Amino acid sequence: MGRGDPSGNSWTPKASTFGAASFPSNYLVAYAENGISQTELDKSFKDKIKPGLEGIKGIDHMNIIGARDTSLDIELDASALEVYGLSPSLVSNAINSAATQSPIGSVEISGNNKMTRVTGNISSLYQLEQVEITTPKGDIVTLAQVAKVKAITESNFNGRLDGKPAIGMILYKAGSANAVEFSSSINKLIQEWHTSLPNIMFKNTYDSADQIKESISGLVREGIIGAVLASLMILIFLRNVRMTLIVLVSIPLSILITLLLMSQLGLTLNTMTLGGIFIAVGRVVDDSIVVIENIYASLEKAQERKESVIALATSQVSMAITSSTLATVGVFAPLALVTGVIGGFFRPFALTIACALLSSLIVALTVIPMLAKLLVLRSKPGKGHHDETKPTKLTTFYEKVLTWSLKNRIKTLLLSLLLLVVSIGGTIPFLSVSFLPSSKPPTTMYFQLKMPYETSFEATDAKTNEIEGVLLNTKDSNGEPVFKFVEALVGYAGKDDERTPYASQIFVQLNDKVDPNKVKDDMKAFILSELPNGSEVQAKSMEGDFGTSSTDFAYTLQGDDQLQLEKAAKLVKEKLSTFPELAEVADNLSDAKTEIEIAVDQKQARAYGLSASQVRDTARVWIQKQKLGDMKFDNIVYTTTVSLDKTDKNTLEKLGNIPLAGPNGSTILLKEVAKINEIKGAASLSREKQQQLVKVTAKINAADKTGVSAKLSKALKEVEMPQGVTPKISGVSSDVNDSFKQLFVAMAAAIFVVYLIMVLAFGNASAPFAILFSLPLAVIGGLLGLAIAREPLTVTSMIGFLMLIGIVVTNAIVLIDRAQQLRHEGYTVRHALIEAGKVRLRPIIMTAGATIMALVPLALGISGEGGLIGKGLGVVVIGGLITSTLLTLVVVPIIYELIESIKNRFGRMFKRNKNKETITTSSLEV
Repeated sequence: MGRGDPSGNSWTPKASTFGAASFPSNYLVAYAENGISQTELDKSFKDKIKPGLEGIKGIDHMNIIGARDTSLDIELDASALEVYGLSPSLVSNAINSAATQSPIGSVEISGNNKMTRVTGNISSLYQLEQVEITTPKGDIVTLAQVAKVKAITESNFNGRLDGKPAIGMILYKAGSANAVEFSSSINKLIQEWHTSLPNIMFKNTYDSADQIKESISGLVREGIIGAVLASLMILIFLRNVRMTLIVLVSIPLSILITLLLMSQLGLTLNTMTLGGIFIAVGRVVDDSIVVIENIYASLEKAQERKESVIALATSQVSMAITSSTLATVGVFAPLALVTGVIGGFFRPFALTIACALLSSLIVALTVIPMLAKLLVLRSKPGKGHHDETKPTKLTTFYEKVLTWSLKNRIKTLLLSLLLLVVSIGGTIPFLSVSFLPSSKPPTTMYFQLKMPYETSFEATDAKTNEIEGVLLNTKDSNGEPVFKFVEALVGYAGKDDERTPYASQIFVQLNDKVDPNKVKDDMKAFILSELPNGSEVQAKSMEGDFGTSSTDFAYTLQGDDQLQLEKAAKLVKEKLSTFPELAEVADNLSDAKTEIEIAVDQKQARAYGLSASQVRDTARVWIQKQKLGDMKFDNIVYTTTVSLDKTDKNTLEKLGNIPLAGPNGSTILLKEVAKINEIKGAASLSREKQQQLVKVTAKINAADKTGVSAKLSKALKEVEMPQGVTPKISGVSSDVNDSFKQLFVAMAAAIFVVYLIMVLAFGNASAPFAILFSLPLAVIGGLLGLAIAREPLTVTSMIGFLMLIGIVVTNAIVLIDRAQQLRHEGYTVRHALIEAGKVRLRPIIMTAGATIMALVPLALGISGEGGLIGKGLGVVVIGGLITSTLLTLVVVPIIYELIESIKNRFGRMFKRNKNKETITTSSLEV
């Protein structure tokens, strides 16, 4: 973006980053209390507050509204300049020459080198007014004869908080900075200023870290409740306090090891990593449950309770838990393939879960057997635990179901397939789809007011002040003020380097008892009714979105003709405004402004011996304010400027009287060589790939964002676009399509990784193939869970389905691993499956139950704030785990038996053919 340099002809580029630094991180307000003046507030801001904030680690830039600067304006009298034949540049040069302060070298005095400086010795405003200027005719006049010298303290903007003058600061953090640390640095500074600047009050009116802090505290709360529920679940099943305590040791130990691994990987504690830790809570106890359950059962059966029994029991399940844990970890490896926002956010989440699971495996294979030796080995056998010799009612029931299912394999498989088809057909068409989970409406918002272009700054200030008063006095149904504070930024439209006289922002925070969306709509309508015709009001919520700000709906218009693009944008906005589901409909066109055009008549200019560039340069000197820099008078440093008095350039006629010097010394007026008109300026446009474009955006206030987006796309196809304009739809639908495609690829890769790990662990391909049939069974519960909870299908719930790939196979691995062990001991396939099912039923239900209970708080949304790791993920995993656990216990044994029978059949056929070949060979030999 180009930025003009007022002191010269050049334009210097202004570079700014886009991303996290494009959105405000904090809004801060400073205002005077206890009778201190606004001047003292300005001085404290300039000397202490501003340098303090600019020195914060991680700050990108800061917008300042309402801070007054003291400047020295030398306002030239056009008629006096004309009389004496002077120009603004001659006056500026004279002031600079008189007020010079510059070193000219060094001299040696008494053997020491001394720096020598020449000064104009002008130290007061009176001396400045007496500066002598030589006219072209050789006469001497003083500055006071041709100009007024004014010391002015003013701001380009007016800031107010609850009606009191204030300085508004809008801080933008760098993309790499940690939001919570950045916020803490600001709060630390404010605490210091409360002591050093006791008469200046500070209010942090918006802090993007608040949402992150709420999410973190919510996740911690859910994690702790989940851990407690998982512990109760284990205690109910084990019915032994010692064994429960042994299992629960794996939670803090695994978390501790995870934190150590995270520090090595450079991962910080944030919403995503904490979410990963607490989601893993239910899963980290799984390995320990399987180990302790097998140890205890082996000790109960053993004739002599020795360490060797514990070692053998641990080795029996070590392969199963290692392969299942590695399979679960392997699921998250393909997340590295996911790019964009989702990849960036979920990569730390995946790494954290992987660290937690690997930690739990280490604990289960080392710490748990050791604790079993200390706490269980010396205890009396059979005390407080289930009797292995007496099957429970649940085990007996499961044995009957499994025996029937193995006898009726086709019926059972067809029933499972029907259940899968019905669940998919009965849920997917009715599920709403969105990119990210929707959070509760924020209570902090602002209203951008834009009055007609010709509105003066003073009129805008007066009208804004009037609206502030009404808002401050607005009460809810309980008689409480609706707004906790009302902050006004007059003249501000998003840039602090340029005053927008006809614009202002009103920034508010609502109390917790009102509906933010309703108040936003009502206040927008009220403010618009109070403004003159032709005004605009935009109401925008302040949403942190964890840095994932995604436009719900965007309609991009491309073309070469600017007027046609502006026309198309107007048509699109009009169409979108008819949809009640939409809010914050806006385009990225800048405000069209009127500007003064000085059109040089080349022929006429040449007749006077002038060129267009000479006319331009002379007109600039007369119209533009020239900066002389900082000068010190009466011990006060002023930003000094020279400009023509406003009254001498406030009409087109007066501009036409600007004198131009001809080559022969004659004076020509500007109007003699140029036409001066007021015209409508072009609105600025964005460019992408060298094409002009206008983007119309809107926020969708509905759960089914993709459904609404599709409806909008269809409606906009009916809008007839001006010639040469090409539309393109983006926003949530595009985000959903891109992210879902990547996640489906990640899921396919995850299944392959899981299969590969299982093949390596089992040493054959058939058992892992049977285990994979547990995956479709998880889809049933995941989809039903979303439908029952009325949750949309989002990226978060898709991550839940990805997690299920790893979690679900764990149960099947534990079951099939035991069946394979029994087969090696001489059991038939069916007998091995039934016995394995009876032995592993309890640990399977316990591990699934612990994971489910740990996720219940997340699925219920107890904390109210879940962010990206939210309700959808919990619902999918719980639903999928319930159906897959129940059906895996039946379907996987059937598939395993079918594969084994096919293998045996092929084996017999191969053996028969081999025997025939042997007999044929023998007969030939005879």
